[in-house]
This record gives sequence, C-alpha cells and structure tokens, in this order.
Amino acid sequence: QDPRPSAVWQPFASPRFAALRACLRACLLPSRGCAGMKRKSSEEFEELAQAFEQTKDSEGDAAWFSLDYGRHELYVHPASKRVCTEVDGDVIGEFDPDAGEVVLFAEDAEASGATELQPNPAAEAHLNMQSGWLEEYRSKGLLCLGGQSSSGWLREGLLEGVQSELGIMLACGMLSDLHTQLASVRSDRVVYLQLQPKADGESEGAGGDLLDAVACPPCCLEVVRLLGGFAHVLDRHLDLGLRRPQRCMAACYESGAFYTAHRDNEHDSTTGQWKNSRLMTAIFYANAPSWPAESGGALRCHVGVEPSGVQDDGASQRTSSVELVDVFPAGGRVVLFDSRRLLHEVLRTSEKRLALSIWFVSAPSESDE
Repeated sequence: QDPRPSAVWQPFASPRFAALRACLRACLLPSRGCAGMKRKSSEEFEELAQAFEQTKDSEGDAAWFSLDYGRHELYVHPASKRVCTEVDGDVIGEFDPDAGEVVLFAEDAEASGATELQPNPAAEAHLNMQSGWLEEYRSKGLLCLGGQSSSGWLREGLLEGVQSELGIMLACGMLSDLHTQLASVRSDRVVYLQLQPKADGESEGAGGDLLDAVACPPCCLEVVRLLGGFAHVLDRHLDLGLRRPQRCMAACYESGAFYTAHRDNEHDSTTGQWKNSRLMTAIFYANAPSWPAESGGALRCHVGVEPSGVQDDGASQRTSSVELVDVFPAGGRVVLFDSRRLLHEVLRTSEKRLALSIWFVSAPSESDE
C-alpha cells in the first residue's frame, strides 16, 4: 500500500498568494519576510517611538496609531504600550519603544481542535528494533533517532520531497520573521502548516490569525504522521495523554541565525499554571544527511536542568547530573523531547538549516470544555 497521502498541495489557492504565481513562473521572486518585529529602523516604528514620548500621558482614541503587521493592521496605544486588533479592542501584544518592536503574546493555538494520535507502522517497527529508548526518554526527557543516513523509517525520496516543498515555500516568501519573541531571542523564519482544513468560519481567536497557517504539503504531512507514530509509541508506554494539534511549523535558520535557551512550555510560578498545552516536542531535520560539526546549528540540550517550582513524582527516575547534549541537524534525524522539562537552544549556524516541528499537546480537561 502506498503510504503517501493522496491530497494535492495547493499552496497558492488562497488570495494571499495569488499575486505570487506570475513571479514564481518567471523566477523573479526574491525571498522575503513579513513586516513585523524586526523593523527597528522603519519610519513607522520611529514615529511610534516619538509618539510614545509625546503622548504617553494621553488618553482616548486620538492617541492610537495604526501599524501594518504583515497583511494585518494593528492598533498601538503608545501611552499604555497596548497592541490591539482594533481601537480599544482585545490586547494581543505590547509595544516596546526602547527596542522598537511589537511583541505579540503567545497563544495556545495548538490545543484547539487537537485529535487522537494514530499509530504508524514504520515508526513502531523502528523503535521495536532499538533498545533502551524508553529508559532514555524517561530519564532524560530526550530521544534522538536516525540521521547520518541511518533513518530506516524514511521511504526513498521522502527527505528530498520535504526539502523541495520547503524550498518552494522559501522561494515564495512564505516563511516569516514574525514571532512572538524578540529579535534578540530568535532570528529564524517560520511558517505554520495547517494539517487539516479549517471548518467554515473557524478562527483561532484574538490574535491567532496573525500567525497565518498555510496548507501542509504532502511530503511534510507524511513526516508529521511519522512523528505522530513515534509519539504514539511513547504515549502508549508512558501514558502521557498526548494529542496531535491541527498545525505544525517549518523553520529556516539562515547563516548567523540562532534561538536562545528556552523551554517550549514554561511553568508560571505566579499562577501555578503551565503557559500552554505542549507536552512533547518532535522535530524532523530536512537538511543534507551529513551535517558537519563546524557548521554549527546544533540543538543544544541542557539535560538535567529541571524547571524550578514544579513538583514531580517521577523525579527519582531521572538523571540528576547536568549534561550538555549537542544534536546536529543531519537530514532525516528525528528528535523528541519533553516540552515542559528540557531546556534547549539552537546554536548559531553558518549553513541554511531547515526543520519541521510539531508540539503534541495534552487532552483538554473537563473544565476547559
């Protein structure tokens, strides 16, 4: 049975990309990022910074400024630093006049509409041939699979297919530097990929549509199903309660790009709550199968640096010593780790670095429903 999805990828089906078709055919379209957080030198942000000084004691509609943010229009109130989708609307971010940046508040978009994990025969067969993987994940919160031409679960041509699809998205400017983090924290470009069509009228909520998702192409979708298969096996053994979100993310780190140390889900000590629903992070690297160490770009994992203020009954089964583990992004390599537990960063790269990421989330509680 052919495991490849039968859906046809139509990245230019929406009006958003209609104007790009002719440019792509003529091979004249340069790579670009959406306007947004890194526009420190733009006249628009300079005007906002000046307005902050002039009107920080002002009140009322006269103190609001409009700001183009990608294809969206936001409204900034310099006096309060609020960023809204309309004047006096829901607050979705904050304007930093010193850095000249708009910072959008992160939204838990992955949890909405998450579905049950599905088994994947190729992923399960690979893990069944390995030993020690369950103990490794349980003790370290980290599991690395494949890479360096040893990714036996990949069908022939799948890695090249993913590389081709990501190349098209890059050439069309679909990957953006529009982040909810500051430019000093991360400098990659990303695009969110919708894993299943949205229902008519469905929305991610206030601010959610600012991070526009496009249809996930077939080879990327096949990889997501593989990642879901690995997560399914771990979930079956560890009873984590994982679910698959409706979207994943493709990221490109150009030469010089980085991402500082962070966790994918932080514990808020003031509220006692987790900041999102992410439980397990899964990454697939779409680079050449051989990645030289001198190129940098490693995923540096700070194993053993446990989050503070979190009570965990399973701590006795975990490693207590701090260990730095550098995972180089060889094409075909898969990394799975505990989103709440593992502190990690992406070291500065000297080569273009491509990856697909998905965050498997917890099932909603009855109170959420």
